[in-house]
Amino acid sequence: MTDTQMNQAVTFGDRRRAAPGDGAIGDISPWDILRGIWARKEIVVLVFAGFMTLVLLWLATATPIYTVETRIMLSPRAGEISTFDTDLQGPLPDSETVQSEIQVMTSRLLAARLIEDMGLAANPEFNPALRSPDFFGRLAIAFGLRDRDPVTDIDEIVDQVLGRLKVFQKSGSRVIALVFTSVDPRMAAAIPNRLAELYIAQQIEQRTGVNNEATRWLAQQIDELRVKVQESEAAVETYRTESGLFLTNGSTVPQQQLTELNSQLSVAEADRAAAQAKLSNARNLIANGNAVNSAAEVLQSPLIQNLRQQEVALRAQIAQMAETLLPTHPRMMESLANLEDLETQIEKEVYKVIDALENEARVANARVTALRGNLDRAQRRTAQLNQDEVKLRALQRDAETNRGLLESFLRRYEEAKARAEADAQAANARIVSRAQQPTTPTSPRAGAALTLGAAAGLTLAFLVVFLIEVFARGFRIGEQIERATGMPFLGLTPELERRAGTHLPAADVLRDPHGLYAEAIRALQGNVLMARIGERRARTVLVTSSVAGEGKTSTAASLARVFALGGHSTIVVDADMRAPALHTALGAAPQPGLSELLTGRAAFQHVLRKEPGSPAHVLQAGAPLANPTAALASPQMLWVLSALQQTYDYVIIDSPAAMAAADAQVLTRLADVTVLVVRWSSTGRHVVARVLKMLSAASSRRVGILLTRVDVRRYRRYTDTVIEEYPVRAPRRRFAMR
Repeated sequence: MTDTQMNQAVTFGDRRRAAPGDGAIGDISPWDILRGIWARKEIVVLVFAGFMTLVLLWLATATPIYTVETRIMLSPRAGEISTFDTDLQGPLPDSETVQSEIQVMTSRLLAARLIEDMGLAANPEFNPALRSPDFFGRLAIAFGLRDRDPVTDIDEIVDQVLGRLKVFQKSGSRVIALVFTSVDPRMAAAIPNRLAELYIAQQIEQRTGVNNEATRWLAQQIDELRVKVQESEAAVETYRTESGLFLTNGSTVPQQQLTELNSQLSVAEADRAAAQAKLSNARNLIANGNAVNSAAEVLQSPLIQNLRQQEVALRAQIAQMAETLLPTHPRMMESLANLEDLETQIEKEVYKVIDALENEARVANARVTALRGNLDRAQRRTAQLNQDEVKLRALQRDAETNRGLLESFLRRYEEAKARAEADAQAANARIVSRAQQPTTPTSPRAGAALTLGAAAGLTLAFLVVFLIEVFARGFRIGEQIERATGMPFLGLTPELERRAGTHLPAADVLRDPHGLYAEAIRALQGNVLMARIGERRARTVLVTSSVAGEGKTSTAASLARVFALGGHSTIVVDADMRAPALHTALGAAPQPGLSELLTGRAAFQHVLRKEPGSPAHVLQAGAPLANPTAALASPQMLWVLSALQQTYDYVIIDSPAAMAAADAQVLTRLADVTVLVVRWSSTGRHVVARVLKMLSAASSRRVGILLTRVDVRRYRRYTDTVIEEYPVRAPRRRFAMR
């Protein structure tokens, strides 16, 4: 055969597809998967029904669970006595504060208090020790592995309660939700409500304790401050006494003395200046020769003024006497003597006045000197007192500070004590929504469970069927074969039903020549008739399979009978010398055949026989050979086929399964047409791909694929192609096809 002829190999009705380059199975079409799901709708219904049955059983046996919610809102923390914030409102609780309060609500200490308060330790729902033991528990008690009356463990009860409690913050608010789940609707509502009450009561207790402790602390501080105030004030007075810093009219005695001395010194200095001025004036008058009698001090002297008056009177008297008496008159002389005595006496008095002025000046000067000395001493004393006064002011400040702090503590203590008494029953949280006893369980909810169960059941059913289809081993329709293998699809043969008196598919061709099986074989015959090798028609047909049990022998026998009944001289050759079965398929006894012909132990006229059911002839396998593959690849086999082709119109060859031996690869090189029989929905796709690769390696001609033992009822679900024209008979016992 030339390359052109090899390239123009079997067309099988021109229904070829481009074969995959690597010989692997192509991708599964989504449309095929949908058809497969529809074909397995019974599985969908069964899975869905089974799942819904489980859902209904769960609904019937599940214990109703009730879930309710209590809500608590956190308020700004009120002022505490220890912080003296009686006039200011506390800040709003932040996120950290809310989370901290949630931790307090879920604390084991508060849960234990709840258990004791409500007597939950006596409730079997929360105390596992009170529950009836299950089967394994009873076994453990029987074998002594468990106490008959287990001891109640408070930690385990706390775990049970906390496990049913959920506490969380409502989004965007200061509200905390307490959600509790129980099988008892009354307990489901009572427990979160009581937990909220205990939490608030605990807050009040803690706040009262803080206030009491702070009150005691403040009282102690006030007592200490009182002692400090007394000590500081006593220190001030003691130091004042020791230092002499007594206050009189708002100032100390030394300060007053210094002021008086300053005033006296100023007066003394003025007096001294005046005395010195008078004395200086009198001295100047004497020094200048002027009459000192004109001095103011002299003129102001009463004695001198009296003497002056006597002098004036005496002079007037002398003047009168001078008019009548002579100077030598005794009266005149006496008067003149008296006048001289008066003048002498006035002069003496004048000098006494000057001496008095001098004495006054000396006294004034001495007084100034004395006052200056006293002033200096007073200033030194005042300087020392100023230093002492600095210390005194420090002591006074300490006393005033202690006194002010004491007064502040006393005022705050009284205000805070009054507020603590008023807020003794107030807490920083309040219940804004109490849990109400539910009338319907939150789980299970029949409507939601059935809806969700239906959705999940359908999903599971479709998933199961989808997985079955995806991981299905075999082919179901011709489109899958052509798309996956690139080889032409030659048709299909239905799975035959067992009938009384017949067990062989080839017999159905004779019994019901217009039946579904016979029509399927005739469809295969039509593909063979249309096959061409170059310019001539195909005459040698090799029928093989991937593995045993796919119906290759029954197909070869049925095809030979259809050709023979159609008027074509036909011979069917049993080339399976390892496990020959063609004689069984035709209902004949085993006789010598191909092995004897190849070894020369018999001639054609001894091994060619007419099969009993049709005009076709049959060449059986004959006796077993040591190396059947070598015998089939020998020139004798080529000579046998050439001789048969010259005698018969069509030669049908039944070969061993391709995966069992290499005989099929040898025979496919000798045949014009190779029909690979594949059992419907059974033979693995990868197995078929491997066999096609093996056959393609042996011959460049295409291999046609025939689906056998097809379940017609199920096949209709995978395709719209009509494969029968007659009613399907009632199902009967099926039989195996080789």
